[in-house]
Amino acid sequence: MVDSYPILFFAAASALILWQFFSEKAIGKLFAPIFYLSIIAFAVSFYWQPSAMESKAPKLILQLLFIGFTSLLTKQFKDKPLVLLFSLALTVLATILFVKWDSNREEPFIPLSQNGEILIELKEGVEVESIIAKLNVPAARAFFPVDEATTTLDNYLIVDAPNEKVKMDLLIDQIKKMKEVNHIEFNELVKLPNEEAKTTKRVDKNLGVNDPGVKEQWGLEKLDLQEFHASLKNIKPKKKALIAILDTGVDAKHEDLKGNFKSINRKHDKDTHRHGTHCAGIAAAVTNNKKGIASLSPNGKYVEVTSIKVLSGFGGGSQSGIIKGMLEAADAGADVISMSLGGRTNDNAVKAYTDAVKYCNKKGAIVVVAAGNSNINAKLFAPANTPGVITVSAVDQNLKKAKFSNTTQDIEMAVSAPGVEIYSTLPNNKYGALSGTSMSTPYVAGLVGILKSINPDLTTQQVFAILNTNGQTTQDENKVGRLIQPKKAIESISR
Repeated sequence: MVDSYPILFFAAASALILWQFFSEKAIGKLFAPIFYLSIIAFAVSFYWQPSAMESKAPKLILQLLFIGFTSLLTKQFKDKPLVLLFSLALTVLATILFVKWDSNREEPFIPLSQNGEILIELKEGVEVESIIAKLNVPAARAFFPVDEATTTLDNYLIVDAPNEKVKMDLLIDQIKKMKEVNHIEFNELVKLPNEEAKTTKRVDKNLGVNDPGVKEQWGLEKLDLQEFHASLKNIKPKKKALIAILDTGVDAKHEDLKGNFKSINRKHDKDTHRHGTHCAGIAAAVTNNKKGIASLSPNGKYVEVTSIKVLSGFGGGSQSGIIKGMLEAADAGADVISMSLGGRTNDNAVKAYTDAVKYCNKKGAIVVVAAGNSNINAKLFAPANTPGVITVSAVDQNLKKAKFSNTTQDIEMAVSAPGVEIYSTLPNNKYGALSGTSMSTPYVAGLVGILKSINPDLTTQQVFAILNTNGQTTQDENKVGRLIQPKKAIESISR
């Protein structure tokens, strides 16, 4: 479908030009159905182009403007045959230019980190310094896991490649030919989408807590908060589970978080963005303190939350930075790692993520990841498509797939949670609503934390089985998985 895109553009533009030029003749009617079929196929092929919407939308706008301009030009001067030839010639030229635009686009189409564009995994026992000398470009060890014996992540190098595409391609070819190299992938950038605060659907039902903001938390109503808290009354946790929020940082001093917050490094305890603080509130806000909002955790006995800053104040970060955060969380004893982040990826770009997830699992952490907000298949997003993670899609107030949510039909372990107009904490003791699979993810992370507090030995596969088996069937279950049901999940492990 992608290769047919320029052909369909040419067909649609040419058919419209010919239709306009011969509009007063019988032959003109033949070009009308050709135009309609071509423009529909053109739209479909546009949708399936393997690039983010924000990068391909300008191209579509220019192409549609061109089609409109040439058709109007032809219609205005349809008594002059030279105009027809001129319009068709312009169409040929425009098609060539658009194809060239595609061919000159940086590959991969996913933006890369400016400092350290390439990750390479060396074979076991290879001396790092000798490889760096061979590369003749800036390179260094990428990751420093505490338990090196349990992973190959200590064999990864991060390489600062030349900015020129030709030189980068030559470097990649050189690396691929090195017998000491086991794997190569790009160090892709991650950028949070712009999310606007919105008003929320108010809750009429009594949820059994005294937090004033709970009236704005429709998600907790759908998750039967009061019944869930009642089911926990006779269950004593074996430990206080630690939920690590890997994000833009968390406002550790927030009035509705500080009672449940555990700092592992002060540099992570500020949030100049808001995304991380919002996620932390959903996962583990202090409940029944007569302030702000509530969370699934009824008190401070079950979970506590910490922050690891892997994204900047502008919401950007890199794959290598996220993996470093995962290792830091696992080494700090996190029971749950919540990652409301990710983006489009290349097919080969999950090896490092996969190794990181395996490391976290061996350290006892369960990794929960957002499916993404592009309304496409989550298999195209990382780390959502990484083996070993629980991937979370978003549902709206009617428990239907949120319009923006990626689908998870091709993901091994996937569930859904509320993700539209979710009211939670914001920096500086503020509150507001945001939408995204970013919001649905900490709902799941919060519940997984409570499960781990009751049974610390639960594995990712066991937790997913609990969430999936006891989840609620929805209209879009085949696209987003089952909606988590906290009360049933807890009852299934406490019988």
